[in-house]
Amino acid sequence: MKVSVIANLNQYFVLFAGLCLSFSSLSWAVQTNAPPLLPKSEVATIPSRQSVLTMKDIGASRPIELRGVDGNAYLSLGVRLDEIVTKARLHLNYTLSPALLPNLSHLKVYLNDEVMATLPVTKESLAGPQKLDLDLDPRFFTDFNKLHLQFIGHYTNDCEFPLHSSLWANISNMSTLEINFQSIALRNDLALLPAPFFDQRDNRLLNLPFVFATEPSLNSLRAAGGIASWFGALASYRGARFPAYLNRLPERYGVVFATNDERPEFLAKYPKVNAPTISLMQHPENPTGKLLLILGRNAADLQLAADALVLGKAAMTGTSIAIKTLEYPPRRVAYDAPNWLQSGRPIPLGQLVNSPADLQRQGQPLEPILINARLPADLFTWEVKGVPIDLKYRYTPPAEQGDANLRIEINDQFIEAIPLLSSTGTREKNHLMLPILDDGSLREQSGVVIPAFHLGSNNQLQFSFSIPFSDNGRCKSSPQGNMRAAIDPDSTLDLSHLYHYAAMPNLAFFANSGFPFTKYADLAETAIVIPDQPNTFDMEAMFALLGHMGRSTGVPALHFKLIQTKSVQDAKNLDLLVIASGANKDLLASWGKSLPALLEEGSRTFTPLGKAMDMAYEWFGLSDNKTSKSGEGTILLGSGPLAAIIGFESPLSPSRSVVAFTSNTPTALTSALDALNDGGKVQYIRGDLALMRGESVESFRVNNVYYVGELPWWRWIWFHLHHHPLFLTAIGVAIGLFVALLAFGALHNLATKRLGQHKK
Repeated sequence: MKVSVIANLNQYFVLFAGLCLSFSSLSWAVQTNAPPLLPKSEVATIPSRQSVLTMKDIGASRPIELRGVDGNAYLSLGVRLDEIVTKARLHLNYTLSPALLPNLSHLKVYLNDEVMATLPVTKESLAGPQKLDLDLDPRFFTDFNKLHLQFIGHYTNDCEFPLHSSLWANISNMSTLEINFQSIALRNDLALLPAPFFDQRDNRLLNLPFVFATEPSLNSLRAAGGIASWFGALASYRGARFPAYLNRLPERYGVVFATNDERPEFLAKYPKVNAPTISLMQHPENPTGKLLLILGRNAADLQLAADALVLGKAAMTGTSIAIKTLEYPPRRVAYDAPNWLQSGRPIPLGQLVNSPADLQRQGQPLEPILINARLPADLFTWEVKGVPIDLKYRYTPPAEQGDANLRIEINDQFIEAIPLLSSTGTREKNHLMLPILDDGSLREQSGVVIPAFHLGSNNQLQFSFSIPFSDNGRCKSSPQGNMRAAIDPDSTLDLSHLYHYAAMPNLAFFANSGFPFTKYADLAETAIVIPDQPNTFDMEAMFALLGHMGRSTGVPALHFKLIQTKSVQDAKNLDLLVIASGANKDLLASWGKSLPALLEEGSRTFTPLGKAMDMAYEWFGLSDNKTSKSGEGTILLGSGPLAAIIGFESPLSPSRSVVAFTSNTPTALTSALDALNDGGKVQYIRGDLALMRGESVESFRVNNVYYVGELPWWRWIWFHLHHHPLFLTAIGVAIGLFVALLAFGALHNLATKRLGQHKK
């Protein structure tokens, strides 16, 4: 008995020793293979952040409706190149059909095709809206991620119709995805550009600081402006802002502009350059941050380095490159912006999408085909019936003639529904007209009543194929996923019959597409006017507006002129973009007769028109503190931040335009910039005066219009006579009298000849 106990104790001892040895070996292996730990001080400075995204933020514009026995929804999510996911949690809000069978129905959540969870349907979950918190494994996150929601639904154990109305699950687009990100340090390599300064995986507003010396020169600001337009084109729908930092470091990333004689203090020990140079530098205070240095011996070098970056002419690799020579592209012609549809010829729809696959759909139901079309703002649409589309399409023919149709919409406005024929008579081509409404009336086309809508600068065409599922009887339904439809890439949208002619000022043109400055995509006929001593708000406004115009055109602005207020007379025969939060108010005051409004600290001056006065009383409630002088407008006294965008004809050159950004305080100017990045506010910017106060935007037409562009002489005459009906009536009466007199004279001569012959 004692021997048995001792033997057992020996076995336990050997087992314990073996476990200890194994643990020691494992621990040593892990330590020797692991990277060296960073010092505590350095670890503490590595930034991390938490992001809470709704499903609306990642693509679900409306609640997700999953239908049928196998309903699917896909959402996209990017992770920046300089970040990794350390924790992710999905907070799901959903509602299930009460007719579902609990034993068979369920909801599956995938991340990049990996099943994260299967949510069974229980009797309790059918009672009403449900909430569920689900952890997502951070190991499965990549640069571009696909969140897949799959609904498997059944309502009977017997044969069922795959698209029965009781098979549904609704997922709120306010469901949230909570993600913790850890920043990582990227290598110093120019080949990564534009990352990490702009990362296409990040769908947030681009906020990239521009860093200068204490008093940046006009040439440094000019070089920075071209790069701002380039980043704006890259940021696209995200929008871009560029805070100006004077002689101070940004928090993590920034673009630094410096010459050998003009540089921030933190570059004091940085070697001077002998040529235009582009370099990457580790952030002095942030181990995961980087600075992009645009360097030159002088202003000319600095401009050359900036242009080389935006043109992509430099072989970007390593930590630093020097530019010896740079070949500039030819100056762009009018209306040739890559992001715009070219007028004067038919445009294949295949050129408006990234790939032909974007024009195809498969499954049931068929998702709409979306095509974005950005048009020049000044297209002349008066008395134009519409934009014709030569549409070719293919689809799986329905089993029976009936409810199958192709519904066509633009900007969420219905145009037409084309019946889809069965297999005995499939239609493959259809000519239709996209109507352009200019007078608020309804138009009819082929017996279809078209609702009123405007074809603007930014448009979205939507083609929705509706092919009902075929129920062939009990247990004889055809497979669900065999429906297919496509728009042929060689279908065309024809703009060849449209001219460029428009009434100005029109702030809607500028807010949506940067017109009239973007008429030339490189801003070759644009001058930007800043104060003689600009502050950081003026600089940020200038960079943000250049980014806005780059977003519209898709190319960097290489040829704009940057001038100070004192040199504004040198900007004749150019369109002017004026930043007027500081000293430039004196310039606007000198143009007072042309302005619809003038803002100054503590007061606002408005042209004495009823609309502007009503707006002023409504916004400021001022009834006593006002004075009015003939010819000088009305001065309203009040406090509070107020910004305005003002449009008017240039006092320097007829038919040239001025758009001025002004505010009663420098900080208020940011509200005007915010409005340009907010789609909900942009739609309210129009006319020649737009006022921003907080979240409010209100626009007015105060002064008379002028016209830019060209028309054939006969259309020009008819268009302008159309606006003067009394004059047109007088001309008609005069022409009638003239014709009557001619007829009377001819008849009188004929009668005289007859009488003379009769006498003979």
